[in-house]
Amino acid sequence: MRSWMIGWLLASLIMAFSPWLLAECFWPALGGMAYFLFLGRKYFWVALILALLACSLRGQLTLQDRLPEVCNGRVAALSGSVVSLPRVSVVAEGRQRQRFEFMVESTAPPECGNPGKVLLSYYGEQRLLPGQRWQLEARLRRPWGLSNPGSFNMQAWYALSGIDATGSVRLGNPMTPLAGPPSPLHWHHQQRAVVRAAIHAAHLSPTAEAVLSAVTVADKSGIDHHLWLLLQHYGINHLLVISGLHIALVSGLAFCLGRVFAMLLGLIGLRASRYPWGEASAFVLALAYAGLAGYSVATQRAMVMLGCYLLSRVLYRSNSGVNGLLVAAFLLAVVNPLVFLGAGFWLSFGAVAVLLWSARWQGKGGLAATLRPQLAIALAMLPLGAFWFGGSSWVSPLANLLMIPLLGLFIIPLSLVGALLALAGVSFAATACWQLAALPLDVLWPFIELLDSHVPLYWHRNNGIWSGVIALAGCLALMVPLPWRGRLASLLLLLPILLARPPAHTQPQLDVLDVGQGTAVVFRSAGKALLYDTGGGHPAGANLARSVVLPWLRSRGVRHLDDLVISHNDLDHSAGLDAVLGSLTVRRLWQGELSKARGRPCAAGAAWEWPYGSRFRFLSPTGAEAGNDASCVLQIDARGRRFLLPGDIGQAQERQLIRYWGDELYSEVLLVAHHGSNTSTYQAWLNRVAPDVAIIAAGHASQFGHPHDRVLARLRRSAVDIRETAGEGAINIGIGPSGGLSITANREGFQAWWM
Repeated sequence: MRSWMIGWLLASLIMAFSPWLLAECFWPALGGMAYFLFLGRKYFWVALILALLACSLRGQLTLQDRLPEVCNGRVAALSGSVVSLPRVSVVAEGRQRQRFEFMVESTAPPECGNPGKVLLSYYGEQRLLPGQRWQLEARLRRPWGLSNPGSFNMQAWYALSGIDATGSVRLGNPMTPLAGPPSPLHWHHQQRAVVRAAIHAAHLSPTAEAVLSAVTVADKSGIDHHLWLLLQHYGINHLLVISGLHIALVSGLAFCLGRVFAMLLGLIGLRASRYPWGEASAFVLALAYAGLAGYSVATQRAMVMLGCYLLSRVLYRSNSGVNGLLVAAFLLAVVNPLVFLGAGFWLSFGAVAVLLWSARWQGKGGLAATLRPQLAIALAMLPLGAFWFGGSSWVSPLANLLMIPLLGLFIIPLSLVGALLALAGVSFAATACWQLAALPLDVLWPFIELLDSHVPLYWHRNNGIWSGVIALAGCLALMVPLPWRGRLASLLLLLPILLARPPAHTQPQLDVLDVGQGTAVVFRSAGKALLYDTGGGHPAGANLARSVVLPWLRSRGVRHLDDLVISHNDLDHSAGLDAVLGSLTVRRLWQGELSKARGRPCAAGAAWEWPYGSRFRFLSPTGAEAGNDASCVLQIDARGRRFLLPGDIGQAQERQLIRYWGDELYSEVLLVAHHGSNTSTYQAWLNRVAPDVAIIAAGHASQFGHPHDRVLARLRRSAVDIRETAGEGAINIGIGPSGGLSITANREGFQAWWM
């Protein structure tokens, strides 16, 4: 049986991370399955082949249910119900956005098909709750995610969550409630909403409310970027993910209550010992809490392992924690082969595996035996956090060692009791529990913020997957009772991540990041870095600088910027300015639209140099322009190769630049102005710049129609190599020692079956 499960898991893992194998292995797998079934042996290979076929079928069904391409970007009328706890966030000008999953019952027009689950955003005043049924209009899009090294893979998350379309509810048309009771299938989300509202009504501090909502009902919408970054700095962000720790607390409490109930029945003369009251109550209440937590991957794993353990107790059989972990992983992979794509799977299963490993060397008691599991988790999170979150802190083990007992023994139990009291209608007692749980957070958090602002925490980057594997092996070895030589050798295994440094890029490189409908370009050379624009979003809310640009810079080891250029003040270029300035040291800030500039004006003719031959020069503006035409036009010369970044200038400004600079405009690589709008990039401009490569930074299926067909036609007439971030993801252009250009795209050669 174990060989079956291992074969299935291996095949699912292969298909999740090597999806290009699908087309090549489908029919050989079918033939191989028949061959091995005929032989009646080699169960590992049979399971592996069956899993490959199951992944193939799952991929076909996933793509079949996805929103048709003909409906991409169109407005559709939807009828259905809210099937998740809406996540509330603040966007521009204090407006609130509610993001929720919507199970579609009917769709119009018919060519839009019938997508099952749609992720919608709503900016109106109507408070949405799970189970509500609505008729609404929304502009739908196929699930598509940005593609950048070092940042979150949203497209994989869509596939993992079963999202068939995304969209935004139209505010011009009212949402009409549909008759009928809320669906009982989503009862757990309704209870989550009740508890979240009760926590909000307790009038806690913003930090305490965000943390308690996360550990009680898995609602992380209150965790802003600053708080999340602070948790990452200390390597304790994983503690806010409801996992086996919470399930173990609930099941342990329920087990004790069940045994007490059995004892009471025995006192009144009933023979209750023959029935597993403790085991049954532990499973039922843990299952209810898992529903309250939204049935995440971590809670699913914990419930399967708990079920295996309780069943072994009922049947009076020995239970192996390893077997329970293997069964849990197998069942999750059968239900959803893409479960391996999420960080939650690896963090949850990795933590349990480390605990099982440390339990093998557990002492008989004492302080050391009590601290060993906590120390094991703290050490394991060092390489796991480095791999999944781009880095970890030197103080992560110490922070975990202190925070795990605080959360596990004080905050989480009080939060769970508060949730039970809130669901029972005893609001004053629930409020008291949450206020008591918030006390240590309110006391500790100012000190944590003070420490973070004055003591620089070393943020290291995992330098490849094998360094993480070696470091994890070192962490596991530290838990084994070894002589001092063995422990020293174990510490040496941690060096790949503790001393990891991304290679210093001495060769000039230009990266056009995939930020959708916006611009963010990074130029690096000789250990220096320049950022041209920060991507779009909202300055006070979610923006692409926080989700894409900064993670990308961290993944490349960029800790400071020598130059930051904001071409002009449109939000799709400047929304992330404050986020970048608050996270990185910036030597020089250059800005267009001089009347609104906070840094130096990027006036025409301003120039500077970096070591090893990188030269920069602004060609515009002169100070007389306004709006898009006031964009900073930057020309970069590296080893005789030129890059031209023109912002959003229009044809009138292009003519001015032609008249003033003439042949100086020549550049091998051109960032197409204004995302490929027909207001720019006219033929005389292309003739003068004469680019070999033109890069278009625009959103996928752009609602503005970028890039325009006429612009594409002019580029083709000029025999220019056209590259688009919308389809190719982030684009890297490197200059070799001999001056040759090399171009790579993040999506190049990779087409996943779940995309």
